[in-house]
Amino acid sequence: MVCVGTGVCMRGVLRPRQILLWLCAGALVVAPAAAAGLAPVVSTGGVTAVTATSATLTGTVNPEGEATTYYFQYGTGTAYGSTTPSPAANAGSGTMHVNVSAAAGSLTPNITYHYRLVATNASGTSTGADHTFKTNAAPPIPRAPAVSTGGVKAVTATSATLTGTVNPEGQAATYYFQYGTSTAYGSTTPSPAANAGSGTMNVNVAAKAGSLTPNITYHYRLVATNASGTSTGADHTFKTAKPSTAVTIAASPNPIVYGQPTTVRGSVLGPRAAHASVTLQRSATATGPFVNLATTTAGPNRTYSFAGLAPSSNSYFRVFANGVSSAPVLVLVRFRVSFFVSRTHPRRGQLIRFRGRVAPRHNGARVRIQRVGSDRRWHTIARPVLHRTSTNSSVYGLRIRVHRGGRYRATLPPDRHHARGFSRTIRIRVH
Repeated sequence: MVCVGTGVCMRGVLRPRQILLWLCAGALVVAPAAAAGLAPVVSTGGVTAVTATSATLTGTVNPEGEATTYYFQYGTGTAYGSTTPSPAANAGSGTMHVNVSAAAGSLTPNITYHYRLVATNASGTSTGADHTFKTNAAPPIPRAPAVSTGGVKAVTATSATLTGTVNPEGQAATYYFQYGTSTAYGSTTPSPAANAGSGTMNVNVAAKAGSLTPNITYHYRLVATNASGTSTGADHTFKTAKPSTAVTIAASPNPIVYGQPTTVRGSVLGPRAAHASVTLQRSATATGPFVNLATTTAGPNRTYSFAGLAPSSNSYFRVFANGVSSAPVLVLVRFRVSFFVSRTHPRRGQLIRFRGRVAPRHNGARVRIQRVGSDRRWHTIARPVLHRTSTNSSVYGLRIRVHRGGRYRATLPPDRHHARGFSRTIRIRVH
């Protein structure tokens, strides 16, 4: 109602948020109208920080002057099914648009999600428009390198270049080759291992294998390692070239008993073989290092020999002549085991002393006293301990009550330096 002049008033239609004006006696009087409350105004926004399993949802909220809270609904369809964490977040009570956001977690990689913003105040609840986003693909699972053994090139009588491919699978990877005369390999290309990078594509790699024996078949394979593990390629083979000069080698007797001598002999083949200088070398392993022992000269018939060799443990021997080496020959050295009994014709059940000595010394090991059974196999009946002496030998002894006659012996199992040792056999007749 509007008043004009004294006592004159005019009425009008009032709407929400309009004001009532009185113009009375030349005075303007303004009074607020009672406004009806409004639900929030919301707008669904974009998505940030998208990963394979999470995303940050955004939007704007106008609280329309009342305390307002908000949250986001999300899911793989417009039924949603999930909401950002409770309790709902606070959007304030202003009358301006407020930027809001919340994190959606536990998502599935490489999936399209629907989402919308929801806000509530005392006057009601409003929902924003439906939007979509797609999660990132899951990162690759860390894996050990993928390797493939390749071929060989530049093969000579004593060396070859081994090849292959390595896929580092996205992690820093190193590689090397194993090689040897069997699938036990025993040798590797030089340390430290070579670098294959950290990419995700196959990389061509190669390394040189040296100190090989001429005219021999070798096994080899590629090995690569990254933080997730080690992978090996398939076993391949190649054969070294046959040199124009070659050397044969053999040892006899072989095996030998500790302290017994053996002779290494052979022939030099090829040009300038007669009267060639021949050097004998020894090593504890087939791959060396080899140490020079002696030198001789091949005879007119191109043969050579080294007699009186008495290694104290298992030994590899090879010879060099005219710039090439022979294949190594392994000479096995058995423990020397002596065996004595106090009686060979005892009464049944009588105690007999069994004793003996082992060389070289092997203090603390156990000798096996054995008897041939009815199955014609050796059966262990006692295991006396070896004790130290002042010499390079060990002694054993114990008493055994003998109830059966037959053949008896003592034996010592092998270790990594010596072959199994056997004593003589003694026949005991019980009466």
